[in-house]
Amino acid sequence: MTRFTRFPQTCIAAAFALASVSLVPCALASDKPAAGVVDALEKKYVVTQTTPDFAQITKDGTTMALKCAGVYSFPTTMTMVKPDNKVVDGKVQTPGMFVRTTWTKMGAHVLQAGEKVYITKIESKSELTGDMLKFTVLTVDQLDVSGSDAKKKYDAYVSFKFKKGYLDETPPDQVEQAIESVLAPDTGDDSKGSQPQQQAAAPAPPARPAAVEQGVPDGVPVHADGVETAADVGQHVRPVDQRRVDPQRQPFPNPLADGQQLDHVPQLAGQAEVGRVQRVDPLDGHV
Repeated sequence: MTRFTRFPQTCIAAAFALASVSLVPCALASDKPAAGVVDALEKKYVVTQTTPDFAQITKDGTTMALKCAGVYSFPTTMTMVKPDNKVVDGKVQTPGMFVRTTWTKMGAHVLQAGEKVYITKIESKSELTGDMLKFTVLTVDQLDVSGSDAKKKYDAYVSFKFKKGYLDETPPDQVEQAIESVLAPDTGDDSKGSQPQQQAAAPAPPARPAAVEQGVPDGVPVHADGVETAADVGQHVRPVDQRRVDPQRQPFPNPLADGQQLDHVPQLAGQAEVGRVQRVDPLDGHV
């Protein structure tokens, strides 16, 4: 009986020993290889501090904008779990089908390009496979929670993977370029349609064509109807007073003249002249 009780204890001790051995490389790998890079990043990307429930900001930080879609995030109520989004060569790596399904069932929200986040933590790690910069991000806005009417902020990890020794050898400004392919300071010019584009100025209306001047033969009126300015002698006779007794021969009255009869219609000569000229060339128009 004693042998059986000692055997499990021995196995457990061995398991802990093996676990400790396997944790040693991990502990060594977690040492920060590039504290100078992190310090430089924290000066440019100021870390935001919040209350424990993430409801209020206690220290303002830099607002960042996502430059691409595909970052999975969880509601801040799930404080012990955050999806880790890996970035390689400036591209967010899509998780496998099983991970995507699991995260979706857990209420994950996939952040899109243009969404705003705060950085709440920056850390660097040196792993066996290479260097890593891990950013903990928090959404600026509260988002809908799946299956609930509540709104919560979401957070996530964004882990940038580099080759071994990259963070020790690369200047901070080049590291920043790699980071800003996914996360960049918000400048306000990438908002989704918040700033309407100015409409292009309307083109000037086309110039009005010059009037066509028509040439006419002598004696023919310039108007197309041939009436207004025809050679009408009646339009230019000297004025007479038709109220007297003899309207045809003034100032000497004619006792036989009918004072109620008007002068002969003076337009007859003008009308005859128009008719005579139109028979010669009634449609002489020159454009």
